[in-house]
Amino acid sequence: MKDWNRRQWLQAMGFSSLGLTLTGFSEPTNAPIIHTSTSGSIRRLLYNENPNGPSEIAKRRIAEVTDRSNRYATFHKYDYLALKKLIAEQEGLQPGNVLLGHGSFELLTWLAVHYTQPGHNIVVPSPSFDVVGAISRKIGGTVHAIEVNDDFQLDLASMEAKISAQTNLLTLCNPNNPTGRKIDTPQLRRFCESISQKVPVLVDEAYIHYLESWKKHTMAPLIAEGKQVLITRTFSKIYGMAGLRVGFLLGPESLISALETKFTMGFPGNMPNTLSVAAAMGALEDEQFLQTSSKFNRAGKGRLYRALKELDIPYLKSEANFVYFDVGKFSAFKAHMRQKDIILAGGWPSKPNWARVTIGREEEMSYFVKHLQGKAWMR
Repeated sequence: MKDWNRRQWLQAMGFSSLGLTLTGFSEPTNAPIIHTSTSGSIRRLLYNENPNGPSEIAKRRIAEVTDRSNRYATFHKYDYLALKKLIAEQEGLQPGNVLLGHGSFELLTWLAVHYTQPGHNIVVPSPSFDVVGAISRKIGGTVHAIEVNDDFQLDLASMEAKISAQTNLLTLCNPNNPTGRKIDTPQLRRFCESISQKVPVLVDEAYIHYLESWKKHTMAPLIAEGKQVLITRTFSKIYGMAGLRVGFLLGPESLISALETKFTMGFPGNMPNTLSVAAAMGALEDEQFLQTSSKFNRAGKGRLYRALKELDIPYLKSEANFVYFDVGKFSAFKAHMRQKDIILAGGWPSKPNWARVTIGREEEMSYFVKHLQGKAWMR
């Protein structure tokens, strides 16, 4: 592949760092970055953060390295190489299969820039967390967005049918955001095995830890088998560390090396910060925290399902930490909730009247359900 010119590169990096509105990007692109409230009690239910914060082990690791905040995350027991090694060990891979980033968002941006080329295209699902497609469009790429089927499942057959000799990458999100749907694991494995013979397949596994026995569902073993499969993960969701900005990409060593050379130049300023690295290593040691967070999430979803059913609001059962539901008039619904100091997501272009709410603390969810009563936004 030919590299993009300097102007296109700067444009791409500008979109990533400045957070400009991304056409077709399936997140609340018009949501305010700074949330204010007259009551001082914003219910923040839009970014799918774990409301309970990071594990105690992760917090202790942060405390251990606070006095190293003047140093990059190098030459220490909690450094970027140690984190890569730990991730690789847990995934049955080698450190050369791991690339770190500031959350998975940065890594998805790098993949978009890497695979966007004149005369070629990328195949993505819709609606989904489509950073790759959004960035690719911004720098002039061709993106084929394939709508979910009538059951809101990713339409794998239609995605496969869209692949051509000009396709550089196919992306998936499993479980999918915003629908919360999970692809049957054996089906997804067969799909990745087949498609990766034609084109690299990216599986965004940001929410995979919410699945029971989640290690049985990851596509990471395909990388060890030599398949052209890429995996993105983040510490921003179940691990409760969104503000620390750390994530990772798993993939074939040749691609990881190429991306590392192209986008980081080996400079430590491109690495996650010292506190993030230490926290991430602590989080990976704390399996009990994942189980506790998953249990909390299942209980919250169950209560919300019952409320939505009683109110006759259509919804989808979710395998993640959010629920997708049809409010009929999303713009009015969003305004109604904002007046009540509740911020959430929704209004995706292909599903304009569907909303997505993050499972928050019990008090937050009770407050949210209270303001669903009567469906005031439909009047």
